[in-house]
Amino acid sequence: MTKKQIRRTLPAALLAVLSLFLILSPSVRAQGGPPMITDDPATPGDGMWEVNFLSTLGRSRDGWLFEAPLVDVNYGLGQHLQLKLEAPWVVVKEPGEKAKSGLGNSMVGVKWRFIDEERRGFDMSIYPQLEFNNPTNSVARGLADEGASLLLPVEAGKKIGPVEVLGEVGYRVTRHSPDEWEYGVLFVRQVSPRVELVGEIHGSALRTFSESELFFNAGSRIRLTKSAVLLMSAGRTIHNAGGRGPETIATFGIQFNFRNRMPSFLRHQ
Repeated sequence: MTKKQIRRTLPAALLAVLSLFLILSPSVRAQGGPPMITDDPATPGDGMWEVNFLSTLGRSRDGWLFEAPLVDVNYGLGQHLQLKLEAPWVVVKEPGEKAKSGLGNSMVGVKWRFIDEERRGFDMSIYPQLEFNNPTNSVARGLADEGASLLLPVEAGKKIGPVEVLGEVGYRVTRHSPDEWEYGVLFVRQVSPRVELVGEIHGSALRTFSESELFFNAGSRIRLTKSAVLLMSAGRTIHNAGGRGPETIATFGIQFNFRNRMPSFLRHQ
């Protein structure tokens, strides 16, 4: 079971399953991404680093996959650009076999927020991300999907009453398997100055919109200090393609935010 098998989720019905998040509470500027799957249009800000250290466990009838650590590094290049680098250490255990581990696929990306809520009433960004094999034997050992893939998503976010609502739709081009659509909706509310609750419906379908699956995920972000945030979430498929059994995912980690500008010749002018 590879990371792709765990990731595949979501048909076209992004319904109001998350309506429990639409209760009155102080509004916040929503953030997608870790520990959730759906991303958001926000960028860290000029010279700001956002570094996530995550542990992710996925389990299904095919076995389980554990990423520990998954290192996700983001940097704000100007107010509207974000650079991304991600790499996981993967452990896979399939029924009747010994666990095996190694470096998973790495990912690089660039997010551009081209519409601001302050001016237009909503945020919007594009976020191309390239996933690629590392020069290891992880593909041959079944720890990573073969070949590169390119995800081309669009994210949007808007304040609706007391909450922020985020949506993401993207097309994934893959080299050795059928292309896919990925999409999701995310709701965020703040229940105290330090605690934020998040919930999403997210998933994927083949480019013909066949074999679609649906996944529900709920989690929280808890601010520990000015620069550290505790991340946690847990989710489960609520619809599977091909009669497979339920898949579950749990994520736990910590996020660090700090300012440290790059040299001036590398910064966005």
